[in-house]
Amino acid sequence: MKPYIDLQGASGAVYRYKLAEDRDPRTTIAGNFVFIDATGTVVYAGEANNLHGAGNRFPEAAQKHKAEYLYTRLNVSGASRSDELQDIIAAVKPVMNRGE
Repeated sequence: MKPYIDLQGASGAVYRYKLAEDRDPRTTIAGNFVFIDATGTVVYAGEANNLHGAGNRFPEAAQKHKAEYLYTRLNVSGASRSDELQDIIAAVKPVMNRGE
């Protein structure tokens, strides 16, 4: 998989995400994250005050939706994280975010 991916939100804004090697963000900084399957489809998008816990739902995503990759984007502003997350969810409609 690519070391970086660009995700376009419903607003048209483009957000660059970095691959977390071994599904470990290796940081405790706040940010957004996505789980991606082998075809490049976003199966889950989330935000965290501490990206160290970003992979908590990864086993579920891997088992139910064949997620293979975790990508992160550092973003310490809570309002920015939330806006970005909603923008991405509106655009790509990840299967695990439906009903949330």
